[in-house]
Amino acid sequence: MDKTEHIYSAEIKEIVGEPPKWLLKSGGGSLLLLLLLLLALSAFTHYPDKKAIAINIYREQNPLILSKSLNVCRFLKTSGAQAKKGEAIALADRDGIKQIITAPFMGKLFYADGVLTETHKKDTLAMLVPSKGIFKFKGQISAEYARLLNDSKNTAFKITPNNQLGDDLELYGKLTTLGPLKTNNMFDFTGTIEPASGNILDQKYVAVLNLDARLMLVLDNKTILSRILN
Repeated sequence: MDKTEHIYSAEIKEIVGEPPKWLLKSGGGSLLLLLLLLLALSAFTHYPDKKAIAINIYREQNPLILSKSLNVCRFLKTSGAQAKKGEAIALADRDGIKQIITAPFMGKLFYADGVLTETHKKDTLAMLVPSKGIFKFKGQISAEYARLLNDSKNTAFKITPNNQLGDDLELYGKLTTLGPLKTNNMFDFTGTIEPASGNILDQKYVAVLNLDARLMLVLDNKTILSRILN
């Protein structure tokens, strides 16, 4: 057997490197201990499997639409301004008689510049969007996942809007109703957005009435080890 000791230059040692001294002393025992630690960690670390369900977020209260038929001649609020319930928001002219249009609820008035002076006016002149109202959501889910959704109705689901404005928003909502099975093997469901998340929607999506989003449904909460073994 060749017992010749190989001697390398400093440049070769720098490229090849030398094994750590602790590894040379402890040998495979340390590697086995490290492997056992990783195995124990994977046995107690949960990695939930999730399913994204398409939903639509909407305001519970419909906006007030100021249409062309109301004969609005002047707005008494600037576009985007807040109006209190009962406050005058527009002036209408009906057969020479001036009428004041008041806000039936607290909200923000929105309209385009020059909308009252256009030759061909649009059917919708302005819109009063409710402020600090309740947001709800609705969607459809297959029979395969309907039971999991219903079993988790007392928990708050994480909801993510499809069209983000700025920061990634994390909204939360709870299931309220799960309808009967339809002919297409789907269930209709509705829910309510949590008040704190509703305030975020009011701030980020002021004039938005409907918003497409995704509801994250946790299918199971298995550990990493159980997923590897399966």
